[in-house]
Amino acid sequence: FRIDDKCHHLRNTSDGVSYFRGVERVDATVSVPESWAKFTDDNILRSQSERAASAKLRDDIQNLLVVTANEMWNQFNKVNLSFTNRIAETADAKNKIQIHLAKTLQEIFQTEMTIESIKKAIKDKSAFLKVAQTRLDERTRRPNIELCRDMAQLRLVNEVYEVDDTIQTLQQRLRDAEDTLQSLVHTKATLEHDLAVKANSLYIDQEKCMSMRKTFPNTLRLVGFC
Repeated sequence: FRIDDKCHHLRNTSDGVSYFRGVERVDATVSVPESWAKFTDDNILRSQSERAASAKLRDDIQNLLVVTANEMWNQFNKVNLSFTNRIAETADAKNKIQIHLAKTLQEIFQTEMTIESIKKAIKDKSAFLKVAQTRLDERTRRPNIELCRDMAQLRLVNEVYEVDDTIQTLQQRLRDAEDTLQSLVHTKATLEHDLAVKANSLYIDQEKCMSMRKTFPNTLRLVGFC
């Protein structure tokens, strides 16, 4: 258009007018008016087709974004519900562990009191045993015929056996109580560790994860409008 417009305005007096020998023999065109017009029409038709395809693609993308946004929101709500249920389960488990730990601590206290009571009983019985054995030892010093296995001697011997059996029974109960105490202490350590794990899990799910999920983008941002 620029070249043809320039040629249209050329006059005999125009600047740049000169001889160009042999220029009329140079065929600088490769098209005819019909092909030239068809080329333009084809370009227009191709442009219309591409614009229609572009519009359809934009519509498809928009629909896809909306569907994706809805799916993300649905999944977001499902995850939140799962998080809420899991947090409730963890909190319930933590409370049960705390209750069990409190009972274990109470049992530890009671077992320690029982151990102290058994030790005192053994100490008291040991004093009785010492007295009975001392009596027997003293009576062995009776001279000659007086060293008699009389009723008092028999009662003392029975008393020594009975008190010794009682002490042996108490010592066995003491060992059992100490074993129980060790088991309770081990259980206490396990419960405290489990309680710390549950508390940490609850902190991660409730404080960290759920707090981050409060900033989930809105629908307009999900579909790319802001």
